[in-house]
Amino acid sequence: MQKAVNLGTKDATNIKIAMPLVHMKKEQIVKEALQYSVPLELTWSCYKNSTEACGVCDSCRLRLQGFRLAQTEDPIPYAHQS
Repeated sequence: MQKAVNLGTKDATNIKIAMPLVHMKKEQIVKEALQYSVPLELTWSCYKNSTEACGVCDSCRLRLQGFRLAQTEDPIPYAHQS
C-alpha cells in the first residue's frame, strides 16, 4: 500500500501509511479501545450499507467474536446476532 501511495504522488509529498492494529486480534483491539475510551459506537465493520449492521457477514462475525472474547457488549445495533 505504501508503495502505491509513493508511486502515485509527487516526490515532495510525504505520506506515510500507519497500521498499528493490523497484527492485533479483534479481542485485543476491543480491549485497547476500551482502555483509551474510544467511542466504539461510532465504529463500523459491516460490509452492508444499512442503519444496522447485518450481524452475519464475515466482518460482523469477527467483530462480535472480538467483543465476546473481550467480555463486553458491542454498542452498535445489529439486525441479526447468533
